[in-house]
Amino acid sequence: MTDYDVLIMGAGPAGSTLARLTATKGFRVGLFERKKIIGLPLQCAGLVSHRIMEVNVLPDEFILNSVRGAVLHSPSGIKLRVSKDRPEAHVIDRTAYDQHLAELAMEAGAELTKGTAVRDFNEKTGHVRVNGDELSADVLVDARGQSAAPSRYPARQYLVRFRDSEMDTDFVDLKVDSRLSPGFMWRIPIDEQTARVGVFGPQQNLKEFLKGFISDLSSDFEILESHHGFIPRPDLDLRLVRGRCILLGDAAGQVKPTTGGGIVLASRAAGVAAEVIQGVLEGDADLKEYEDACRKIHMSEMKNQMRVQRTFRLLSDKDLDHIFLKMKEYGAEDIISEYGDMDRQTPLIREFLKRGILFRIIPSILTSKVAGIWK
Repeated sequence: MTDYDVLIMGAGPAGSTLARLTATKGFRVGLFERKKIIGLPLQCAGLVSHRIMEVNVLPDEFILNSVRGAVLHSPSGIKLRVSKDRPEAHVIDRTAYDQHLAELAMEAGAELTKGTAVRDFNEKTGHVRVNGDELSADVLVDARGQSAAPSRYPARQYLVRFRDSEMDTDFVDLKVDSRLSPGFMWRIPIDEQTARVGVFGPQQNLKEFLKGFISDLSSDFEILESHHGFIPRPDLDLRLVRGRCILLGDAAGQVKPTTGGGIVLASRAAGVAAEVIQGVLEGDADLKEYEDACRKIHMSEMKNQMRVQRTFRLLSDKDLDHIFLKMKEYGAEDIISEYGDMDRQTPLIREFLKRGILFRIIPSILTSKVAGIWK
């Protein structure tokens, strides 16, 4: 007899959500987290789309602010302002939220062990080594987060107080820079004077990018906290099932290629995993169904976002400025406001293609290369 029906490595949002869902079904669930304090150190911007309510729990007490739009900044400072009539995303207390999800898993019957990393595990047999002891499970789940991702981008974020002006808390600021592509910089308001200001991308000197961005936004500010981490690079060919083990969340590259956000994707995948695992443990399903189901749910949208990512990699700062000007000329702010969506970007892409806007805003010298991406 195994020690657990399901042994989950990692008590982030993905692992804790799956632990709750499988424990609720009556299975013996072990949840192992290497951190002594769940959610620390902070490694997330803490901005999650309104669709989190469709795939997970999010009590109001963890929502610090809600936003309905964004101000997009080109490298030289050209701005596009897009918005919705209702909140599109929530700024959350990510540390408290992670801890809440872990508590819900325990209340459902999962056994949580903190400050304990799984150093070695056998995907074929379901055996793991923890603190020198060997444990076994019918199903293993690798939800160890970005540390287990095969490829990733560095990221850095500050908590900043702006003294010289009040922010519009309905809007986030996003700035593109060709040196960071497919990454970018962001300012996410918590209140009128405090914001999370961050950056990710294929550069090592991220502090310098952040300092420049903050200085452009304000001349009088105070950095209250500093955090750093990594954002996984999605790999559409990554195998999500290996013997008795499935990959979930950041470890599976279940993040949006255009933004690096992953809580909604991971929560949806956790729901899929719970159903498949139930079938496996009851003897009427194959673990490979998890990978098939995830690809069916995510693949089309992920492919389109990867095309957006590849397009951005072609662009210089001059090209980006050109595109921003052309988008203003062709009314793109209204189109993005109507069709834009944090999670489902395909409808906006289709609208740009249908109206012929994509190839009117791209510099002509890049037309053939971009056409090759979107053929």
